[in-house]
Amino acid sequence: MKKNIWRTIGFLGMVGMAGVGHAGEDPSAMGTRNPLFDVSMPNAAAQTLTIPTAWGAWGNTVFIGAGITDPAPYSERVIGKDPAGKLVIGPKTSSGEKDASASAGFGIGNPMENVGLQVSATINDVSEQDNTSYGIVLHRYIGNATSVAIGGEHLFRDKDESDVGESYYLALGHAFQGFASDDANVSKLHGTIGAGNGRFAHKSELDEADKKGESGTAVFGALAYQLFTRTNLILEWNGVNLNAGVGVTPFRNFPLALTLGAADLTDNSGDGVRFIGAAGLAYQFN
Repeated sequence: MKKNIWRTIGFLGMVGMAGVGHAGEDPSAMGTRNPLFDVSMPNAAAQTLTIPTAWGAWGNTVFIGAGITDPAPYSERVIGKDPAGKLVIGPKTSSGEKDASASAGFGIGNPMENVGLQVSATINDVSEQDNTSYGIVLHRYIGNATSVAIGGEHLFRDKDESDVGESYYLALGHAFQGFASDDANVSKLHGTIGAGNGRFAHKSELDEADKKGESGTAVFGALAYQLFTRTNLILEWNGVNLNAGVGVTPFRNFPLALTLGAADLTDNSGDGVRFIGAAGLAYQFN
């Protein structure tokens, strides 16, 4: 059986970078007109944990990131096949294994004036460096503290190395007005909603073997509430399960983004609650 890479971890390394440039900095960087001064925008911390954000990288930005999940789903279980060749999930026998991934990419364009383009490459499993895939996101700021994105994940993968398929999605992000923080032009409450196929609509073959069903909701979403400056509490539904955690951008003038959380909080998928974490760095060229 091909190794089943956890579907969401490859995206985790990028969730913090999507915020670089759209909040917490001079809004005039997005164009000659400054409509962002009129509304409260998202802060610079991550607004999601494992689902796409509608705020992509832009403006000659480069980024790198890495993520981990511990333990990897079903890594503590005996996995075999019955005489008919179907997967069989057995009892827990070990402490499990970690899964780690790494991502790098860039963002160009201007989502205020036209459109932003984010392109990324991901090593889905750092222990198998030939297990790579790519992601593409087009995003546009449509006004009133709202952004929309359309994208694809896990593209151009090596099917011999990964049995996780491509995912395409549409996402909408909005900073709710009336929740102003102490930071100028920043809202404390941000929401994301979207829909997609692939990992958002279908569970893994191991979930199916564990009698968790085949289908997800296809719809995903998240709420992020600012607890402190550049620190968000995040609750999200990724299409197959519930996750919760925090997103932190600890330094105002250094673009380090962190996410820490717990995934698979229900028994709808996976075989137990697991730790997830990611770190990312970004740099925007003038």
